[in-house]
Amino acid sequence: MSEENTGTSLEQAMIDNVQEQAAEAVEATEENQQPQEELSAEEKEAAEKEAATKAAEAALGGVSDEAEGEGTGEASASAEADAAAAADAEYKSRLRAFTKELKKQPGQWYIIQCYSGYENKVKTNLDMRAQTLEVEDSIFEVVVPVEQAIEKKDGKKKVVKRKLLPGYVLVRMELNDAAWSVVRDTPGVTSFVGNEGNATPVKIRDVAKFLMPNDPTVSPEASAADSEGEQVVAMPEKEAAKAYAHDFEVGEAVTILSGPLASVSATISEIDPETGKMQGLVSIFGRETPVELSPTEIERIS
Repeated sequence: MSEENTGTSLEQAMIDNVQEQAAEAVEATEENQQPQEELSAEEKEAAEKEAATKAAEAALGGVSDEAEGEGTGEASASAEADAAAAADAEYKSRLRAFTKELKKQPGQWYIIQCYSGYENKVKTNLDMRAQTLEVEDSIFEVVVPVEQAIEKKDGKKKVVKRKLLPGYVLVRMELNDAAWSVVRDTPGVTSFVGNEGNATPVKIRDVAKFLMPNDPTVSPEASAADSEGEQVVAMPEKEAAKAYAHDFEVGEAVTILSGPLASVSATISEIDPETGKMQGLVSIFGRETPVELSPTEIERIS
């Protein structure tokens, strides 16, 4: 063999050897990569399953939270309803007991009508006339029931009083000619409230609604008349009703929800555009009487 042929054969052998080694390297690489690709697919599938599981748990958790929220709201509404029912039952129980106590007192309760704003003067005059004309054994008690509250103004607390029966005075008495004459002729008195102008006794339960203290811990004796002749029957002092934004309108018919006038219908007569405070007309003993209304204590008549 010539030197040229020998060189060619060696060169070819080297090329073949390099190609073979390259092929083996590629094959080895493919063999090594195959498990990795399979492992990556398994990991991907596992990751997808894990993500799906987490998504399902999150969805279930959201539904559970929503259901729990609805349950909490229903429980809260139920608790408020139970509390309102309990408060109403407690109020009626105290009213029955207070009415029984009033029935033990001598005389009957009558309502006398007077000029609005003259209630205190009528009481003072009537008390003096009963003593002067010696009818104390027939006129036992004269009451101007008021509600006492604390009102905040300019950062300071101020005690305010509101008459529960503006234009009226309560009198406990034995009705006879002498007592009737003393009451009827008292300055400021316009008439007795009754049928056709005749003095008609008022149901004691109705009187009790205006005389019973709001606080069960306050005794009737604690509601003594003050220096102006008024008797504070709604004790202890409470926060005065605040002004609230509302959509009530003048002329609307509403029902009062709480207090001595609970369940009584009223017609809104005035609304303060700045504070939102309202005044309504209520029929008390056959006469339209203005009372202060709070949007939280009334509801529309549907």
